[in-house]
Amino acid sequence: MARISDSIISPLQSVSPGGAEKVDWYAPTKTAFVITGEYTDDKGGQVVAIDYSNGYGKGTAIDEYYFEGDVSDVRVSSQGLIAASVFDKVTREGTVQFLDFTKESGFTSLGSVEVGYQPDQLAFTKNGKKLVTANEGEPLMFYGSDETSQNPRGSISIINIANDLTKSKVNTLYFTKSNKYYEKRGVRLYGPEMDSNSKFGEYDIEPEYVGITGNNTALVALQENNALARVNLKKEKITGVFGLGYKDWSGIPFDTTDKDDGYNPTVKEGVTSARMPDGIDTFQIKLGGKKQILFISPNEGDGRVRPDDVNFEAPADGVYSWGTNSTGAEIESFTDPLTLTDEIYIYDKAGVGNSGDIEDVEEGDEFFITQKYGVSSDDEFWSDEVRAKDLEDFGDVSKYDSQIIGEGRMKTLADQNDPVTGGLVGFGGRGFSIHANDGSVIYDSGNLTEEIAAELGYYPDNRSDDKGTEPETVEYFSFGKKKNKRHYIAVALERCFNNGDEDRLGTIVPIFEVVDLEAADNDERVKHVATLQSPESLSPEGLLFVNDTNTSGHMFVTNEVSRTLDTYAISQADLA
Repeated sequence: MARISDSIISPLQSVSPGGAEKVDWYAPTKTAFVITGEYTDDKGGQVVAIDYSNGYGKGTAIDEYYFEGDVSDVRVSSQGLIAASVFDKVTREGTVQFLDFTKESGFTSLGSVEVGYQPDQLAFTKNGKKLVTANEGEPLMFYGSDETSQNPRGSISIINIANDLTKSKVNTLYFTKSNKYYEKRGVRLYGPEMDSNSKFGEYDIEPEYVGITGNNTALVALQENNALARVNLKKEKITGVFGLGYKDWSGIPFDTTDKDDGYNPTVKEGVTSARMPDGIDTFQIKLGGKKQILFISPNEGDGRVRPDDVNFEAPADGVYSWGTNSTGAEIESFTDPLTLTDEIYIYDKAGVGNSGDIEDVEEGDEFFITQKYGVSSDDEFWSDEVRAKDLEDFGDVSKYDSQIIGEGRMKTLADQNDPVTGGLVGFGGRGFSIHANDGSVIYDSGNLTEEIAAELGYYPDNRSDDKGTEPETVEYFSFGKKKNKRHYIAVALERCFNNGDEDRLGTIVPIFEVVDLEAADNDERVKHVATLQSPESLSPEGLLFVNDTNTSGHMFVTNEVSRTLDTYAISQADLA
């Protein structure tokens, strides 16, 4: 087994700005900008400025700005220009909003430009002249039904920053080639339109995260498609799309059930998993005698499903009824999400609602209810997940691994399992990989992140059947210069928590050193050197490292569930 470091680094400070999903930093003013992810009826998404001029352990929120819509990322250019990706909560139509900020005047709007549907992550080029957005275009609420316009196109927008920001030229790139083109290159396409749309990929591909090294090339993660796109920023064209392959678990023990009261990994037969990375990063290193740009994929795993919206959760066991009639005895009511005009009423007795009864309900059961489609589950219209216990619905299960079928818990990709060979395909690589520029894998962490989580008492057994530790994002950083440069990767494990805490609080972010990617032994290529650990935070979503000297710096970690921003001091001596 690979060496697991016992070095633990605790945060200098944990700030609660009202939410914390993504963060960026502007060194000249020592200010961090955080999006909170919060949305209310009267206020949209929010960005908060946190002042660290008195020290990294003394951050103070000093101003906030609200957008009209959901906000998914914030970035600051080398010139101090702030950009936020914002989209309409219902239609997913997207804009990039520009802001100025001074400590004296706070935030000032500088206007906006339109981009593709549902812009997610943003990235400025090094010189700040261009801004790239990954526009995810996720399915809408009725994806998989007979409703139209429920699958907006994914795209990549390139914004050429002008002096008058509202006149910045925007070039939005779409994936317009044939299905055959993408599938031949290893891109996963799967959805309800597949049989009827010869260019289904134009709608199915979902860009999520952007990695830029320098000014000329962007790599964009297509998470649900298990692929990456390469973009030439000079020509403003998508020059390549390639799949990231499937991780082979042969000889690597891992846990596939959440019903065994802990981390109990075993070796499975014929099991692979789609990497499906989220927040990628890039770095440059000497390999094969020359400098190469590599990228790091945190292999979270995420399927293409309709939004998991529900509008009724049962407060107790029993029989319920529902309808458009109000008797005054209803226990709950809400607007029909399809018509947006009709009101639906819920009763805790049978025969009261004029649309029918809901029988055999257990406390906590969740339903999605409309007049047209009746009572549905959150994934009834469309889902590409299937549990191992349900594989008999797809044919003979005798060839599949008997342990996994016996447990019946593991979630698999409905379109990828092979009943002829017995090959099972799960979601996510439960770790991270380092890739060459063509997508080929140079290093994979195997089960290392899960071993680290288990060693620290942070393993999320409730996610064993799904994607395990679920690496959300990665952050590359380095210490030293030229020949003495040392390369590090921090990996945010979204689902881990302190098993000994009754509130399940506790965030861990392992740090690895890239030692020798040409070593024969995989354990000598990358080593675990330390772990960031915050006892009061939960669910790390974003990472950002700031170099202070050649041998020291600070890491910012945003935590989505605890809504906290943690700051860690890290020196090269900590990573021995």
